[in-house]
Order: sequence, then structure tokens, then C-alpha cells
Amino acid sequence: MNELAQKFLEKFTLQGHILSLIKYSDIKVKFCCEEGTTTIEIKNGKMSLLNDQESISYEVKGDSHAIQQLFEGTETLRALEKKGRLTVSAPLRTTLLLESLFFLTKAHENLAKVI
Repeated sequence: MNELAQKFLEKFTLQGHILSLIKYSDIKVKFCCEEGTTTIEIKNGKMSLLNDQESISYEVKGDSHAIQQLFEGTETLRALEKKGRLTVSAPLRTTLLLESLFFLTKAHENLAKVI
């Protein structure tokens, strides 16, 4: 699970146009599946993996395939939630921010393939 999250963070940091979305965000999100747990912190315009599990703000739970689809950007967060494959414990504003980050990271990758 940490490897999947790390690959997502690497793709994310290469895309400067998305960084403005997290410029003033300060959240910690724990992603859980049967393969394990990983926590991502978004703070001061940066995103990183956390080892510390304390003071987690929000949580996304689901099966490993759903979490993989989310991190790879092949399915949106809210679509997976509507299908019952993920449970999100976060306000709508935070959910939409996370969905945008995952989607735009993947969308940029697809655009690069077209060009």
C-alpha cells in the first residue's frame, strides 16, 4: 500500500499546475484496505507520507482494488463511494479536493500520452 501511495506522490509532485489546489490545505488522510494502511499529509502546499498515525483527520476505507483504482486515477473517489467500494469519512469539501487531486494527476498523465 505504501508503494502505491509513493508512486502517486511521485507523479503528483511532477505536476506544478495541481500544487495550487493544496496551497492552503492542512489535512491528514488515512487510506485503509486489507493489505495495510498508509497516511498522506497535505500541508503547506506539499504532500507526503506519514509514519505517525496520531491525529488523523479523515479516513478512506475500501478493498485493495478500489484503493488501487483511486491512486492510479482509473476511477474517481465519489464513484467508488457510490458503488459501495469505498467508505469516506470526510466532509464533502475535503472529499472533492481528494477526488480532484487523484483525477488531475491521472488526467495529466493521459494528456502527455496524447501529445
